[in-house]
Amino acid sequence: MSEAGTKRRRARVGAYALWQLRDYAKDRGVPTFIVALLSGYLGLSPIIERMPTRADEVPAGVLARFGSAEAVYAARMLDFNHAFLRGILGTIVFVGALFAMNGIVANDRKQGFYRFLFAKPMTPARYYGQAFFVHWAGFVAVMIVLGLVYGALIWPVLSRPLILVIALMFVAYAGIAFLLSAAARWDWMSLVAVTVASTFLWARYGESTHPLARLLVLLPPLHRADEVYASVSGVPMYASGAPTVIPWSLLAWLAGYGAVCFAAGLVVLRYRRLAIV
Repeated sequence: MSEAGTKRRRARVGAYALWQLRDYAKDRGVPTFIVALLSGYLGLSPIIERMPTRADEVPAGVLARFGSAEAVYAARMLDFNHAFLRGILGTIVFVGALFAMNGIVANDRKQGFYRFLFAKPMTPARYYGQAFFVHWAGFVAVMIVLGLVYGALIWPVLSRPLILVIALMFVAYAGIAFLLSAAARWDWMSLVAVTVASTFLWARYGESTHPLARLLVLLPPLHRADEVYASVSGVPMYASGAPTVIPWSLLAWLAGYGAVCFAAGLVVLRYRRLAIV
């Protein structure tokens, strides 16, 4: 009887996933889509309008080098995608992770909703851990839709490596935010502070030989995140002409850091009372 009761309790926790997905789509997914779409439009439309598409708009020397206006346009769009992935995509992923994790635990604690959520036999670690994965899946779905829109209006960019990079970089940011939301009230402000501090300290002291510089391993090297996004653009490295390769070790470090933070957040939820503000 006890075993059957345990199975029923676990099943009920899983049933919350649909509600969590609905809440993500309404409160976080739609804002993520709108902000990303506006950011892309404002950043890309002036450049796209200046892109030559006809032979008479392309300088003769450039046309002779590539052979056709279409080839010139394709080459320039590859460079354009490289700039977009390196510069704008990282901001979209960060904002998407911020929206997805903002108040994921802290809001229920501050507003007292945890009293109703956990009146039934359900553990906070399991409930919020499930919410993390639901929000992760929702974010990846939003990014796939945005990639399809980008490909239809500008140039194909969506690929399995790009989706994998986006999913893992989300973990890098969202894991930190999840831990902060489980442990503190000002989770989104804390995430911004950690990101800014990590980027600045690694860029400033990453090459230092001072013994205290070793403490930087406590922070993720977010100052190199643009290298990860640029690696899936398909544009060869300018110095050597060799094709770009995804820096898997760097990506593993960033995503692994976020995964460790997520696990630490589960530990906090297991042993910390939600009633403590």
